[in-house]
Amino acid sequence: MKKIGIALLVLVLALALAAAPVAAAGSGPGGSGGTGGSGGTGNGNGQQAPRGTFAITGTITAIGPNTVTVQVYRGNTLVQPYLGTPVTVTVTASTRYLFKSSTTATATAITFADLRVGNPVSVNGTVANNVWTASRITVGASLSCLP
Repeated sequence: MKKIGIALLVLVLALALAAAPVAAAGSGPGGSGGTGGSGGTGNGNGQQAPRGTFAITGTITAIGPNTVTVQVYRGNTLVQPYLGTPVTVTVTASTRYLFKSSTTATATAITFADLRVGNPVSVNGTVANNVWTASRITVGASLSCLP
């Protein structure tokens, strides 16, 4: 009986050691298994660089030739570490720009040239390798979270 107990204990320990690397790897590229999870490459300070789908609500603080910098006031889980800080988002030829005059109004298409510093915006896109890329920027809607 003692031999069976010891053999069982050794088997359980072997299974636990074999499962540890799988558990540490997370559940895919997002690391946490959900949209907007963290994971990806390191950022030099021992933390993982963000990776996944993001949703930001904030105010435009700067506009570059192919970037928009947004002061982050709210966001999904991926954005939470950046609350209160500016995030520079890259725009591409496929980025959509919309304007909403109210929360109930239908959004209308605008262009990159219509963006202005100080505009309240919501931005959706993806981040990988520390590059935030916007798929959509919406200007205008009544953003109750803004100061």
